[in-house]
Amino acid sequence: MDLSAYFDDSSSDTGERDLVFAGLVNSDEAWRQFAVAWRAALAKAPTITHLKMSEANALRGQFASWTRDARDQKLQILAEVLDRFRPRWTFDVSISRAQYASHVAPATARGLSTPHFAATFGAVSIVARCLASEGITAPVRFVFDVQEGVDKDVTLFFDYMVENLDPVSRKLINIPIGYGDEMQDLPLQAADMLAWHIRRQRQGDKDLTVTRRAKFLRSNRHIEARVPLDMLIRWSAIFSQVLPILQTLKSKGKWQRFRAIVDQAKSAGFRPPHGEDPSDTLTNIRAAWDEFENKGMR
Repeated sequence: MDLSAYFDDSSSDTGERDLVFAGLVNSDEAWRQFAVAWRAALAKAPTITHLKMSEANALRGQFASWTRDARDQKLQILAEVLDRFRPRWTFDVSISRAQYASHVAPATARGLSTPHFAATFGAVSIVARCLASEGITAPVRFVFDVQEGVDKDVTLFFDYMVENLDPVSRKLINIPIGYGDEMQDLPLQAADMLAWHIRRQRQGDKDLTVTRRAKFLRSNRHIEARVPLDMLIRWSAIFSQVLPILQTLKSKGKWQRFRAIVDQAKSAGFRPPHGEDPSDTLTNIRAAWDEFENKGMR
């Protein structure tokens, strides 16, 4: 059975300014059937071309001039479509953007200063480990909603990071991970719906419709995880002590230059050593830099 996992994110501007990555895993056949039903639900009057929860919440874009009741009815229809093709697993991974900005971003490079890098790897590794524990053996295709620039930064070292997972989990990850267009990859719209509702529920939204739908959208096997503060502090120390080169790559130009060097290294077949500890991944970054700096390609 071929499986695909679709992830989208939702960010809070209050409190810890959490970034929530939410994902849904199902068979490719179930996703194909879902897409047909979802498209029909979008087309049902009153018609929208796509679902984006930020537009639905603010009654703008596709939902401009709608009443709240009409919007809620449309969202319920779409939620019921997802329930009809209920994902086998749903996941959410959250990280404090405030803590990340305070502890990690100052110690690292421009392209790694966003928590999307950590959250993406966290989401993939959690899914892989969960499925491995349940005896799944077929590789899973991962699709994230495209983020301009972020996708390049994440994929830059993603395969190095995956090498630090246990062998069974690693085999479940279909490399490279993908980035899709939510207008074409309809499951990404469902992931957006899930991520938004989970984030609002965690923020303590008083709207019972929101909290009930957040629970309704989760599968019976829902896994939630959070990147803890102590891990962020540890990453900051590793970046500062092990990889001081990253602190010099703050400008867009310097980061693009470094990214080009690592791309060249990968294209040339350079594979830095790896180990069981996540900090080994960061050492790989330094190894890629050192390798090409020594060859005069700086």
